[in-house]
Amino acid sequence: MTISKKTDDTIDNPKAAGGAFADALTLLRILITPLVVFLVWKGWQPVDAGGIDLGLTLLASAVFAIAALTDIFDDFLGGNERSAHRRFGYLDDIADTVLVVGTLSALLFVLHRANLMTWVFFIPAAIIIGREILVGLFKGFELSRYYVPDTLLSNLKSGTSMLGSCLLLASPWLQAWIDRMKAGEDKVAEVFATSSPGVWIAGMAILWIAAILSIITAIGLFRSDFSAANDV
Repeated sequence: MTISKKTDDTIDNPKAAGGAFADALTLLRILITPLVVFLVWKGWQPVDAGGIDLGLTLLASAVFAIAALTDIFDDFLGGNERSAHRRFGYLDDIADTVLVVGTLSALLFVLHRANLMTWVFFIPAAIIIGREILVGLFKGFELSRYYVPDTLLSNLKSGTSMLGSCLLLASPWLQAWIDRMKAGEDKVAEVFATSSPGVWIAGMAILWIAAILSIITAIGLFRSDFSAANDV
């Protein structure tokens, strides 16, 4: 991974209004995360406490999707985190981390509470959470003086983390809807009694890809040559 010294001549110059709006979207992504966590905690109850609330899981996945979309629009409208008109551009990556880590932590909690925790979910979730925390601390300690450009793998890591998390959040209501469409109106009760795990499995597969990319990108970051950046 190439790291370059932060200099004024490489800073973008988007319109001030776009930069301010991009900052607002980034801050919104951070503020939305506690709502997603609350909806997961409230919607994924143990069976003896009412079970899964499909309405709340629908709302949780919709709110998460809106938050994830802000990550696309803030870069599109205001430029990257180093844009001259973005006062809070440095929070862009932090907002992504807060959203994904908060959501996966909430899912870990509710699955453990319901005694449904399996290694298939725990391992990739723990890898992603641990990676984001370690990289965040490492950046704060060493990389604050330098600009680390996004790479294809880092963007794929972020995208797959969000997509996998969103599918997992949506799996209860989305799977019920898919099964109902397949079964037809005559077998609605049977569908709700024997819902298949297809959407959850798809979300898990994508989360594993995100976990592998998390390891690869973390290794690339930790192996970066910082001494060379001082000469740039």
